[in-house]
Amino acid sequence: MLGRILVVDDNVMVRESFTELLRGRGYAVEQAGDGEEALELMRTQPVDLAIIDVMMPTMGGLEFRQYLSDTTPSVATILVTGQPARVEELVEDDPEFQSGKISILYKPVHPVKLLAEVDKRMAQSTK
Repeated sequence: MLGRILVVDDNVMVRESFTELLRGRGYAVEQAGDGEEALELMRTQPVDLAIIDVMMPTMGGLEFRQYLSDTTPSVATILVTGQPARVEELVEDDPEFQSGKISILYKPVHPVKLLAEVDKRMAQSTK
């Protein structure tokens, strides 16, 4: 197993496709439908990387990412969004974004781009 990844997205088809792709690469993958569900998973199953949809009900991706930053700073983050300008504006001054700890992928996410970004993040987290 290459590492543990949490996929957080309210769209079940996106979660399933990301999970299938990542498991095929050898990663252990957990799924959550929103930030609150992800919080519950994180309490019992720590992960190395979180792939987080920005727009979700209950607890959105940016709020969940902030929780990770405050409580589990070792977890790398990939934000996934269909609204790039809005998200970039919200995180552009964030030191974690500027340092490269947070990255952004834009919907629709091409599988090759997802795998390349995940592999890069996971390699950085094991150094």
